[in-house]
Amino acid sequence: MRTSTETYEHTINGLRQKRTELMQEMAVLQEKLSVLSNDLDAINHVLTRFGDTQTADVTTRVPRIVLFYRGQLQQFILTELRERGPATTRELCERLVSLENKDKRDQRMMADIVSRVGKALRRLHNSGIIIGKKTQRMGQYLWQISSSSPAASGQ
Repeated sequence: MRTSTETYEHTINGLRQKRTELMQEMAVLQEKLSVLSNDLDAINHVLTRFGDTQTADVTTRVPRIVLFYRGQLQQFILTELRERGPATTRELCERLVSLENKDKRDQRMMADIVSRVGKALRRLHNSGIIIGKKTQRMGQYLWQISSSSPAASGQ
């Protein structure tokens, strides 16, 4: 007769739980690291603008955190517009943030994502894949897939 402890179920479940905890902690630390890196870059930029020529003692460069790989953001936008219908830039950003399990109260991150999504939308618009209609709110567009684009049929 085999007991449940002989099948390593408890060990496997414990290790899975620990893995999840470590991954969550890593994500929090990476987010803090990216914020600190941005702050240091901003301080160095201001010091340079004020004429400071002294270089920092610590010149280690934090690796760039890639939020989106080539074409990934545009593909996300097209999928969202195809599956959920027309949306504003802000709505697309909020969907992306919730999909990535990020905190949308982080204003710096939201500004960065809005900027990146806006750039991807402009590229898609310039290539005729999507169209934007002005809404009642000032400067806001409602984006949808162009009926003449191949993306409208899901290709």
